Amino acid sequence: MRCLVVDDHPVVRQGIRALLERELPGTEVICAPTAAEALAKLPSARPDVVVIDPSSAGGQVEQVVTDFQRSVDSPIVIFTGNGGARLLADALKAGVKGYVRKDSPPEDLVRAIQAAYSGDFYVDPALSSTIVLEEGERTLTVRQRQILQMLADGMQTETVARELGLSTETVRTHTKRILAKLHADTRTQAVAIAIRNGLIQ
Repeated sequence: MRCLVVDDHPVVRQGIRALLERELPGTEVICAPTAAEALAKLPSARPDVVVIDPSSAGGQVEQVVTDFQRSVDSPIVIFTGNGGARLLADALKAGVKGYVRKDSPPEDLVRAIQAAYSGDFYVDPALSSTIVLEEGERTLTVRQRQILQMLADGMQTETVARELGLSTETVRTHTKRILAKLHADTRTQAVAIAIRNGLIQ
């Protein structure tokens, strides 16, 4: 695996390099102090995962993610010391694959990187309480929770429709509304957010 680390603190960059070399032997770590330098490295670096602190990029998380997505299709993990609920919500909306705070245990960052590399999604458990689901707009209906639970259990849309006596188009419509309410881009993200907020099991 090749991992690009973007952070303006040398100690953090060196610490992540040492962590990954110890926990994920064979990982190649490429470091850059700024987003500009990281973007310049992308043509030759071809990272499998990008780990970035948005504050190092000097911009809003959505813009930072967009800038990288224009240049590379690698999954992005946010690693930050300044993030609250709003930054987390913005990161999820932007489509990142992982979100970890710098005061979390090192293994959380490793798990996030491994998940992103595998195409999965990870928000470290310490942040679950900061994912605020607003009343009304983001509250799932009983039917929506039921459908999301079935999707989380591995059922396909057609199976869900058959089990609930609904049309597949109705299930797809519910799924789209679920993603919109949870500010998720994929079912995987929606399931992760819902589980961490106790909406489903």
